[in-house]
Amino acid sequence: MKTFAQILLILLSTSVFAQTGEKIRDKIRAQRIAFITNKLPLTPAEAEKFWPIYNQFTAEFEEIKKDMNKLRKSTNENLLSMSDKDIEIALEKDLENQQKLTDLQRKYQKELKSAISPRKIALLYKTERDFKLQLLKRMRERGETAPDDEF
Repeated sequence: MKTFAQILLILLSTSVFAQTGEKIRDKIRAQRIAFITNKLPLTPAEAEKFWPIYNQFTAEFEEIKKDMNKLRKSTNENLLSMSDKDIEIALEKDLENQQKLTDLQRKYQKELKSAISPRKIALLYKTERDFKLQLLKRMRERGETAPDDEF
């Protein structure tokens, strides 16, 4: 009976940590949107076109980053026990994922041009970098770590 209670406690704590991580990621997403909204001067017409494109890009980007982080974590944890062939495969998959990110960015940059000017796209990229730097600074000051798939 004691073992059952221990297993239940482990499952519950894992679930709580997962929920907490998701809540943190949701909070960061909301802060990023607010930051971009504040820093990127969009007309109402631009905003109407921009946000659906940006939100779709962000969802796809996060999915690829999630896959990359899983692969990297697994490789790092098992590096000493992996064969050279398995390591080569993992390295190749990582490059493929990096290429997917580049292709995705290229695709959505073209789509963004239909909503906002190239100058505003460049400002968006700067704003995203500024947000990440500000977020990392705040987290360092608090002694926190960033969720794996956020960056």
